[in-house]
Formats: sequence, structure tokens, C-alpha cells
Amino acid sequence: MYEIINGTADDGSQIYIYKSDCVNIPLNSKISPKREIAKLLKKEISEKNKITFVIGIGNGEIVETLHSVYQDIPKVIIIEPFQEVKLNNVTLNEIKKSKNIEFYYLKDLLPIMITSILEQFRGLSSQMIIHPKYDQTDSVLINDTLKLIEKSLSLYVINNNTVNFFKKNWIIEPILNLVYTYEMDPIDKLLGEFRGKGAILVASGPSLTDNIDFIKKAKDHMYVFCVGSALRALMKYDIHPDFVVSIDASLTNYEAHFKGLEYKGIAIFDTMTHHLIVENHQGPALKMLSEMDGITGSLFPEMTRFISVASVAISTLNLTHQLGFEEVYLIGQDLSFIDKKYYAEGITIHEGVRIEEELWVDSNDGRKVLTSETLYAQIDSFNQLTNLIKDHIKIYNVSAKGAKINHVPYIPSEKINYQRFEKNVSFNVNENITKVIGKEKAIDVIKNLYQILDVVKVEERKMKKIRENIVNISDIRTLLKSVKKLRKEPLVEGSLLNQLIDDVQRISNHFEYNYNETQTTNDQRKEMRDSIHVLFIKLKKYLELLLNDDEIQKFYSKG
Repeated sequence: MYEIINGTADDGSQIYIYKSDCVNIPLNSKISPKREIAKLLKKEISEKNKITFVIGIGNGEIVETLHSVYQDIPKVIIIEPFQEVKLNNVTLNEIKKSKNIEFYYLKDLLPIMITSILEQFRGLSSQMIIHPKYDQTDSVLINDTLKLIEKSLSLYVINNNTVNFFKKNWIIEPILNLVYTYEMDPIDKLLGEFRGKGAILVASGPSLTDNIDFIKKAKDHMYVFCVGSALRALMKYDIHPDFVVSIDASLTNYEAHFKGLEYKGIAIFDTMTHHLIVENHQGPALKMLSEMDGITGSLFPEMTRFISVASVAISTLNLTHQLGFEEVYLIGQDLSFIDKKYYAEGITIHEGVRIEEELWVDSNDGRKVLTSETLYAQIDSFNQLTNLIKDHIKIYNVSAKGAKINHVPYIPSEKINYQRFEKNVSFNVNENITKVIGKEKAIDVIKNLYQILDVVKVEERKMKKIRENIVNISDIRTLLKSVKKLRKEPLVEGSLLNQLIDDVQRISNHFEYNYNETQTTNDQRKEMRDSIHVLFIKLKKYLELLLNDDEIQKFYSKG
């Protein structure tokens, strides 16, 4: 146990003092915090073009110095482990005025929030500064802060790997889906229509099997939303959900969770869902536009864009919020291993599922439960969403052993008063059938990709003519003209570059933080030349990968 008390330095500055087991540790110099911080930052900040993590804010003097002397740092992220350390109005105003400083208490911070910042500053190095004396407190909160930063970096890697893994599918699937989705009803027509209603969101975790009887009793009163991976299990028990939701672009998920099923209810398809899932659905369907889908988005700019997430359950929870539901009950949403199982009985476990046990997290029953790095990332994503929507929708988890999600209390199914809800919303959804105009639009997109490939090849050949060892300002301007010409193509700016975002963001940040046209060296210009050239080479290979895909070739040749 510890306590934080107030103190005063020799120069009259107010400081905080950490007390624990008869140890008193001032969280700033007791002589002059101002000189202490100036000396610290001069020593620790050798380069200003880095993302800078600061653990601990002390009496706030570090903010004043960062704001007045280090405005060139792209981003400063200050994390205060002790919530008892309060900021005065002067310090708060400095943070508010600053363009590059962000401040968080550890208790309010999620790894995904840091990851989002890291993604904005791809290509830049990072550095960490621990405020004087904080590392002497021996508080577990310091280790928790370091772990949170580590988790943020891990999540950043996972997100990048996800983009790299699906960068082919996320272009090909929307194109092939246009045959159906071009004239498919948009989910927009139902947004806000279910106010005051109750929903059951069925995921595929082990606890699903324990709640089958509850779903059967409640489904006449509450709308049942089923994630694609849980559909096979529900149908095994003769439960036909009102809506099944699919966002997955992989063939593996089609074969594991949809192939051979005869579900004829309403399907809600993310426009990047694998085309075989869409093609084989024999029933009504609605399209949901992913924010990552620049293909469909270019044809329907007025449609609502939904956040792209790694989990269909998170996407579905957000959807129920957008539809206007008053309460949502999570079934089978465990995000943990129960008896070393990740999926409920009756669900096909495919090769993409890893069930390694890696870490412990809090569970809904107050104990600890095992989960994995991948599931932990999903817990973070759930927490981010529930933090945003907690004031607009009530969410409950029916899994006692499931991992705890912020703002989602546990409730046993027998205590749910499902009979107070009614299913009386009137709406119509058209059948999922192929349309000629959709096929024509898909062919047009493929033709456009061939045109873009020709432009990329021409501009890339120009780049090869730039001298190897000497790059002047004129050469850089020529390179930027090629980039500008390319980005005039709507599909490049709105879709293709999204899948190469790591390279694009690196170049953008390099220009903004490491490049000064009047002071740049030849080595810096060579590095910039190489970065842009590599981007064009990658884009050329990416377009060739897309256009040489067997499904695209087969579709295009028939068209």
C-alpha cells in the first residue's frame, strides 16, 4: 500500500511525495524541479524526431519544459501511474494548447489507444523517459505502465500483420461481391429502427452450449444476432437467428463455418466478406460498408462506413448500437479458454485458430482466466468500443468464466427478464440474387486497376533513370510529381494505398519530420528517393498480385 502526499521544494514549488513502508520518495527534486527537468530532458532527448513516452508527470514542470522547448517532437505521450497526482489548471492548459502532448492516467488508458497513435507515426523511432524518482517507488503501477506500452507495441505489430495478411482479400473480395452487393439493400435503412428493443449477440465461445435453452426461450422476445462462426452450433440445436453477421474475408472461414449450411434468414455482409459466403447465401441480405473498403466505398460514397475490427463479435456489437437497441446480452463471448477450449461444441475448429495459453486476465466471476495475445487484443478492442457506447446502450455478459470487458457486467441467464421485450419492428429485406449491373461494375473496377498498373509502370521506369549516387532537389520534385499523378486515381487514394499504409505513412512522416528541402543532405535525398521508388515497386507488385489472382482472372475472362 502507498499514499501520495503534498510537499514543497526549496524553490517554493509544490511537489508530490510517495509514502510506503516508512519510505518517503519526492516525485520531483526537493531543491529545484525546474532545473531537474531541464537537465533530464537535455540528457534524454538527443533527437527530437522521435515519439516520446514519459512515465510520470511529477508536479507538471515537465509539461512546461516540453511545451516551451521541445515543440518539434512529433508526439509526446505522458502516462501518470498514480491517479492521486493531480494537475493544476496551468498544467492542464499547457497540455490543451500543445499540439504534440497527450496526457493519460494509467487507469483510463487502453493499449489500443496508444497503438492508434503509433500507427499515425509509422517510420519514426521512439524513446522512453521515466520521470525522476518514479522508478524508485517500487510500485506495481510502474511495471503495469511498462507492460501497457509493451502491449501497445504488440497490438501495433498484430494490426500490421493483419493488414499484410488480408491486403489481397480486402481488394479482391469487394470486387467479386459487387455482383451481389451493388444492388443489395444497405444496412443503413435499419439504423435506429430498433429503439427500446432487446438483442442477444451469440458468439462461438465454450459457454454458448450452456445457454442454448435460454436462447430458445428468449428468441421470441429478443432479436438474435449470430456471428458467422456460431451459426453451425445454433442450427445444430434448431435455432435460426434473426440475423447472421459475417465480416471475414478468408476462404478458411467459409469452409469451416458456412459451407453446407442451409440458413435462409437475413444475412448482414460486410462488403469485404469472402465472396463464397455471399454467393452461397440463399436468403435475404444486407450490405454493411467497411471503412477499409475503398472499392465499394467509391461507388457508394453516401453509405455509412463501419469501423474495421478483427472480431465479428465486436463489429456486431457496434452494429446493434447503431441499430438502436436498448439492451444487448452477450452469449458465448468468453474471450478466454474454458477447459482449454476456445470454441463451443458443434463448431468447426479450423487451422487458423491458435489455442495457446499465454496470460491471465480478470474474469466475470472475480477470478482469473487464461487467454492468448490474440484474444487479449480483442478484449482491448471491446473495451475501446464499450467506452464509446456505454452511455447509449446497456450491455451484459452471460459468461461467468469469460474475460471481463469494461462496462459489461455479468448476469446469469436466469435473471434476464426477456419477456418485457417485443419483436415488432416491421421491415423488408430483398433476396440475395446476382445482378447483371453489379457484374458490369466489377468489370469496370478491374479495367481501372489495369489502367493504374500502366501508370505505375511508366512512373517507376522514370525513377530508374535518377542517378544512383547523387540526388538533387529537382529529382525529389520529379518523384513527388509521380506520386501526385498517381494519387489522382480515386482507387489509389481510397483503396490501394490503404493496404500499403505502412509504407505510405513512413514516407509521409519522413517528409514531415526528417526532411527540410533547404537543409537536406544528399544521403537524405537518396533515402527519400529510395523510399518512393520502393513504394512504386510494391504497388506494381501488389497490382500484379491482384490482377493475376485466379478468381479475378476467371471472373474477368468470363466478363
